[in-house]
Amino acid sequence: MAVEVALELAELRPEIVSCDSMAVYRRLDIVADKPSEAERRGVPHHLFDLVDPDEAFTAVEYRQIARSTIEEIASRGGLPILVGGSGLYFRSVVDELGFAPTSPELRASLEALDAAELYARLERDDPERAAEIDPRNTRRLVRAVEIFELTKRPASELRTSWERGGGPYDLRVAGLTWDRATLLARAEERVDRELDAGLLDEVRRIPAFSRTAAQALGVKEMLPVIEETSTLDEARRVLVKNTKNFIRRQLSWFGADPRVEWFDASALGWEGAKEMVAAKFRAAL
Repeated sequence: MAVEVALELAELRPEIVSCDSMAVYRRLDIVADKPSEAERRGVPHHLFDLVDPDEAFTAVEYRQIARSTIEEIASRGGLPILVGGSGLYFRSVVDELGFAPTSPELRASLEALDAAELYARLERDDPERAAEIDPRNTRRLVRAVEIFELTKRPASELRTSWERGGGPYDLRVAGLTWDRATLLARAEERVDRELDAGLLDEVRRIPAFSRTAAQALGVKEMLPVIEETSTLDEARRVLVKNTKNFIRRQLSWFGADPRVEWFDASALGWEGAKEMVAAKFRAAL
């Protein structure tokens, strides 16, 4: 849809800036469902293949590269179109968010503690945040304790920028959707398409994954197959379930953003949705 909208707006010289947290990784082409050169149809695409799968990459780093890319496109008279479904990456670019620091050394020491000890520390130092976290969720507890240890400020104080929003751009946001049944059916079709394209072998060829890349849909489900602790049939079932859950989280995340104007392809048809999205952007410009 982004490519088709860009072609409709050809006189504005549009260029697509990927907002997909997994497309930044080289060699994860099937995992991230990166468009082929033919599928791009001559529309310039940016922010694919920035790092290897074993390299750490954060939303802060993405923001810096994305904003620089957007400035470059605008400087040559083009129209930047930010495209993709990674909600955190989207907000990191379009809003002035404050990101808490991180320390690999501190995080490693905290990960050695059990959940009960982490929760007790968080209750002592940041009871408001502790009340929001499942005491069994070690990953979130580690991050919350890490933030307090590095900043000596409770996480609630750091959330002000997230609630306020607003950033450097004159922004128009279009959300594309179908009815729920169609979306969930497409999730299953996507998984089968990825498996047929060689998803398992793509993951198998990567020698090591960073913490973030290892959580990618398609990676975390295939690793147990490679380690021979799961069957491919079971991995497919889990990947379908996880993909559907991700769709629900996307709808929840972007549905809460009042800047998003939704276009339902089930009601409008594909061509109708394309024309309305293109008209929305053209009118704004």
